[in-house]
Amino acid sequence: MIAAAADAHDLERTQVLLTFARDGSFVLDVSNDPSWLKLRLEPDFFHRGNFIDRIVLFVDGHEIRPSSVEYIDGPVVGTHRLRGRMPLDAHTLRWYYGLVIDPYPLTIRRADGRVQVEEIGGDAWSRTIDVGGQFQAPRMLDTLAPIAIVALMLVPLALRIAYARSPRKHEDTKTRKRKPLLLRGFVVSWFRG
Repeated sequence: MIAAAADAHDLERTQVLLTFARDGSFVLDVSNDPSWLKLRLEPDFFHRGNFIDRIVLFVDGHEIRPSSVEYIDGPVVGTHRLRGRMPLDAHTLRWYYGLVIDPYPLTIRRADGRVQVEEIGGDAWSRTIDVGGQFQAPRMLDTLAPIAIVALMLVPLALRIAYARSPRKHEDTKTRKRKPLLLRGFVVSWFRG
């Protein structure tokens, strides 16, 4: 019986990685053996992307549904990559994955750099996981800084255009033409001499 359970676990190869960003967005990678997964899902269910219906992210008493899912096929495991967003004031998370039977690791990479690993008992809910204090709304500085950098990079271009259109352009053009002629004469005389 123990050998059968070990074989079943080897067949599933379940691993879950939940990665949070500061703005509350998340990427959830749920990996399983592709052959085992095809046996667990109805034939056309596998390709339609309804994998979202098989997992539950229960945050502060409300279900948070991922907004997208894609399947990434691999030689050892296939991964369903789900993306979504948590409320910025989220405090607790409970997790459920309704396809597996055997225990598997749930790894959580928090936006503040901490990593937690929970052992989930197969077809069971996770314990309550603290997710609070890691999310924050984008600051005005984060939004304005790239705009300011682009503006500073455009200043020399704007000055060049303004200078090219100024009335003094003709005087400077004459001076500019003389300098290359003088330089050319110097170079030619240097090689002759």
